[in-house]
Amino acid sequence: MTIEEILNKLPKVKDDRNYWLVRADGGKYYDSFLRGGFIAIGYNKISLKDIQKGNTKDDTGVNILKFNIMDKYKDEEKRPGHTAKQLLRFAYEVKKNDIVLIPSENSEEIAFVEVTQTAAYNDLNDSYDCPYIKRKKIRYLKTVPRDTLDPNLYKLMFSHHTITTANIYDSYIDKIINSFFIKEDEAHMVLNVESEEDVKARSVFEMGGLILDVFDEFCKEEELDLDSNDFDVKLAIQSPGFIELAGNAISGILIVGIIFVCLAGGNFDLKISEEVNLNVQTDGIIERIRQFLKSNSKIQTKKKLLKKHMKSLKIKEPTELIDVLKELDKD
Repeated sequence: MTIEEILNKLPKVKDDRNYWLVRADGGKYYDSFLRGGFIAIGYNKISLKDIQKGNTKDDTGVNILKFNIMDKYKDEEKRPGHTAKQLLRFAYEVKKNDIVLIPSENSEEIAFVEVTQTAAYNDLNDSYDCPYIKRKKIRYLKTVPRDTLDPNLYKLMFSHHTITTANIYDSYIDKIINSFFIKEDEAHMVLNVESEEDVKARSVFEMGGLILDVFDEFCKEEELDLDSNDFDVKLAIQSPGFIELAGNAISGILIVGIIFVCLAGGNFDLKISEEVNLNVQTDGIIERIRQFLKSNSKIQTKKKLLKKHMKSLKIKEPTELIDVLKELDKD
């Protein structure tokens, strides 16, 4: 099992991915969106062809669409110019691979979804109890209760536009969606702290120090040109919160992740063939880490301390990395 094989299986965030907040009429159609696998926008009297006529490089198209809205909705629509821009944004700016946040009624929970099709389509059958016919297909990712949402996203929730750009919140959203991912030539490992009690700073720092000490010892023994001082650490230790380890030494972050999973010993049991190639720089990275952890007399003490801190903080393991290791371990 090579480092490259593992990295190829882990989530990679594209540089051009955009992030949006899309409201389902105050949450009224929240369940419809998720059950049907779509997001949608109203103004059924305005067709996709009408919106297409408004898609020009200057404001000419916006004005054409604006007057079309005024003609079809009369005094019913108070802000036709704003509505025109929202319709254009839905049709042409929200694209495949973008991430969308959908608040439920009263924003009690927020669904995170991925757009799977750039082109909008018409659904004239009022399917899934939603009257909006202009739709885009999505893939459900996860749901987060508002009271556990990263506080940095609260301001975004105050926006009441149908569609709001959320690109300035990308780093916070990425950490919610994935626990291990690669973006802009950096690897990110996110350990979610799920304890609802006051977080003990000593537990956080001792746990981090334990993992990085083992990493540095392993790299020294294997003569790898990697150092934990090259990593950046971000903390949000409110309850709940997260610990993020990031850096452009992608292989290094991966090795830290594997060491953490091995020491934590939660949902991943190493079962590697004895015939595996043990050259750490190419093949057998898992086996080399396992052999190192087995042969180091101080590891068991550190493992007990790590589990103690994990239990105290209610640390959630990086599921993407564990799933990849399990998958490759079967091959």
